Amino acid sequence: MRQNSKRVCSIFFSVMLCAFFGLARAQQEFDREKAAKTLADSETFKDCHAGINNWDACNWHIYTGRWNLIAGYWGSSTTVHLEPDSLKGNPVGYWLYKEKGYLQLSPSPETITLSDKGKTTSKDWSHVTAPGREADRTQSPFERWEVPLATKKLVGITSVLRGQQMGVQFAEVHYTWVYSLTPLGTELFKNERIPSTGRGNTEGWIAPTQLTDITLNKTFESKATFFFHDGGWRLQENCNTLDICRRAEGGQGQFC
Repeated sequence: MRQNSKRVCSIFFSVMLCAFFGLARAQQEFDREKAAKTLADSETFKDCHAGINNWDACNWHIYTGRWNLIAGYWGSSTTVHLEPDSLKGNPVGYWLYKEKGYLQLSPSPETITLSDKGKTTSKDWSHVTAPGREADRTQSPFERWEVPLATKKLVGITSVLRGQQMGVQFAEVHYTWVYSLTPLGTELFKNERIPSTGRGNTEGWIAPTQLTDITLNKTFESKATFFFHDGGWRLQENCNTLDICRRAEGGQGQFC
């Protein structure tokens, strides 16, 4: 009987020892460089929606198609005939038309379309026919284009806080990032002001820095959570697809 007890204690001790060293090894193997790449490549990090109105700071929206369907999106009215000044309610859109030549106007029927130059450039734009839905490049009554002016750039990981909750190892990663202008955004921001009649503008001009939530020359701080599963560290954005989240949510607080 005593021998069986010793054997059970020995097995239990071995299991606990393996678990302890397994945890230590997993924590030691948290690779900051790999975590930084995973974070920078994630859709969660790339997303630029922020603020009370969930405004997309990185992409500017313009609309093409029949004027009577899109006039409101250009800060104009369907009762106003389509002409260059009608586009000034959307200052960046007007700049794309007037300065870059990416848009063209047609009188009958009144429509806004991409020019040949615009079609070439728009390969880097997101084409949407309805809010939040990607679309093929097919004809439709009107289309929305998300024009990239900036992206988020990861500066680096500043600290990693590791712990365990409900048997799940996690790492809270603190990092810094900045806005990085695209080539088109760089051209736009070189202008001290551009023509505008939008957003209650009474002077007829506005500075590009006033149009977006892009704050240049500022470093932002954020954090993300990684969890250890199947022998590797996983970014939190993938957590909801795994059973590990439901296990963690059963404990104190919510892990994912």
